[in-house]
Amino acid sequence: IVRTYDYRDEQNELLYQVVRCEPKDFRQRRPDGKGGWAWDLKGVRPLVYGLPSLARQSRVYIVEGEKDVERLRSLGLSATCNSGGAGKWTNDLTQQLLEAGVQEVIVLSDNDDPGRKHAESVARSCFAVGLAVKIVALPDLPPKGDASDFLDAGGTVDDVEALVESAPLWTPEALRRSMRQEGK
Repeated sequence: IVRTYDYRDEQNELLYQVVRCEPKDFRQRRPDGKGGWAWDLKGVRPLVYGLPSLARQSRVYIVEGEKDVERLRSLGLSATCNSGGAGKWTNDLTQQLLEAGVQEVIVLSDNDDPGRKHAESVARSCFAVGLAVKIVALPDLPPKGDASDFLDAGGTVDDVEALVESAPLWTPEALRRSMRQEGK
């Protein structure tokens, strides 16, 4: 085990953890009620990462993994993700953002097809409940690159915020236009 990421509910109670192992592997576990761990999530409600910290945050960045969330938080940005990576976002997670008071989400997509599809899925879900949404593709990322790669290459919070300010609000119509332009 290299790192653990706690998933806590609205009352700050630990419901489960994502565990990063070496070589790179991720597993999930929950307290078993006996002082140990059950290596499954049976009966556990999925949460957005860092839910208690999102209360009353008007803008929240959504990325694919806990490492990126921690990196953005270390720079003063409010951020979250879902457990399990790309393709695992649900409307229940969007509802948690809404109930926390979030008004705007900025999705920083990973530089790969699963990352772009994930960003669109998150955007669609958040837009449907009235949240303002922007998807930002960070420039000059390597294949499969993410927010941490952008920052490791010299990107700054000011750079991220400038990209956000210049990005259009996401709408389903914007997605349809983009897909037509790409010939899909």
